[in-house]
Amino acid sequence: MAKRIVIASGKGGVGKSTTAAFLGMRLAARGKKTLLIDCDAGLGSLDLLLPPAADTAYHWLDAVNGACTPADATIPLYSGLFLLRAPAVRPEDAPETCLKELAETLDGDYDFILLDAPAGLGSGLKRAALAADTALIIATPDEVSVQGAGKADALLREYGVTETRLIINRYDAKTAKKGRQLAIDSAIDKTCVQLIGVVPEDPVLKTVSVTRKFKVTAKGIQAFDRIARRLQGENVLLTLSLLK
Repeated sequence: MAKRIVIASGKGGVGKSTTAAFLGMRLAARGKKTLLIDCDAGLGSLDLLLPPAADTAYHWLDAVNGACTPADATIPLYSGLFLLRAPAVRPEDAPETCLKELAETLDGDYDFILLDAPAGLGSGLKRAALAADTALIIATPDEVSVQGAGKADALLREYGVTETRLIINRYDAKTAKKGRQLAIDSAIDKTCVQLIGVVPEDPVLKTVSVTRKFKVTAKGIQAFDRIARRLQGENVLLTLSLLK
């Protein structure tokens, strides 16, 4: 059975879709067959971050409505990494459990299913959360973002996702030392969510949607690799050298 993980945030612009994309890549690189589901109907972006090896006009709502099979809608990206694209319009009449039912049909085909939820706390988050058993909550080290992350955690728990972990994104140790960013411990305390990883500020991740290029030695990619290892049960210590 696949480990189904919703990737959420309290506010937009914190790197949620980037996290889904690069975490999926690192899981696939470690031999785990991984499916990304872009749950952000109307504003999907994973197909822009990770260009497909093949393409299809279908999206997950087509599979939900029976217009195609889930296999027809699934796009290969890299070796071991696959994508279900978001529909171009919001599915106002789609049942709240539609992604849950879809994920359950795909459960035996993958090791990991990552559900990239829409930003905010609306119905799109609930639809994605109901399909998951675990959550990764993304926050940048600032007051607004960590407050939103705490609210997202509370809502996810209402939806039955009680295993939640925090990823602090775009962390810069020098900025934090000057008091212009929250320190790691402060961000954890304010969200009350257990930390699973810290991703440093990395210009490579900022430009990849334009350049389509990155190096596996980049600090941000290394950080996602360590998170991928933790998700597989490895006891990986936080490497502070990545954050300098």
